[in-house]
Amino acid sequence: MFKHIRALVALVALTVAAGAVLYPLAVYAFAQGLFPASANGSLIERDGKPVGSRLIAQEFKGDEWFRPRPSAAGYNAAASGGSNFGASNPKLRERIDEQLKADARPGPVAADAVLASGSGLDPHVTLSNARQQVERIVAARAKVGADGAQVRAAADAVLSELAFAPLGGLVGGEPLVNVLEANLELARSTGAR
Repeated sequence: MFKHIRALVALVALTVAAGAVLYPLAVYAFAQGLFPASANGSLIERDGKPVGSRLIAQEFKGDEWFRPRPSAAGYNAAASGGSNFGASNPKLRERIDEQLKADARPGPVAADAVLASGSGLDPHVTLSNARQQVERIVAARAKVGADGAQVRAAADAVLSELAFAPLGGLVGGEPLVNVLEANLELARSTGAR
């Protein structure tokens, strides 16, 4: 009987070692070797310090910055999720009306400017949404003494440089821009912080 118990204990120890130690170490080494940026959270660093992730939206306050899509999760990665408001829900209409009043964009507004993504953490906006934000950014930076024409040119250059087609253009769709990358590049090109 003790022979069977020893064999069982050895089998459990081997299973724990393989499943809880060896397998995670192998996956970690594989990910670090082939996909180090993704395995480490796709962090974006400036001056050696992480400022955000390419994969998770963060809120930007102030009219001088590009803004991400609204977030039902408050840009909290631990609370990822949508609002689950249907198109006929009055609360969704109220939230959209509040956003439209706060943003006060002239003309038609891109849908992703007022509708949250399913996760509430989408780091991208459509190129049309980003272009609609340029006038607000120029006006806000002009108030603090920046040259409006220079800011407009820098913003247009940033958007042209960073716009990309989803899935390499295989599925069509409107070009997207990563908001954090656009704001960092805009700050760098205009000398703002």
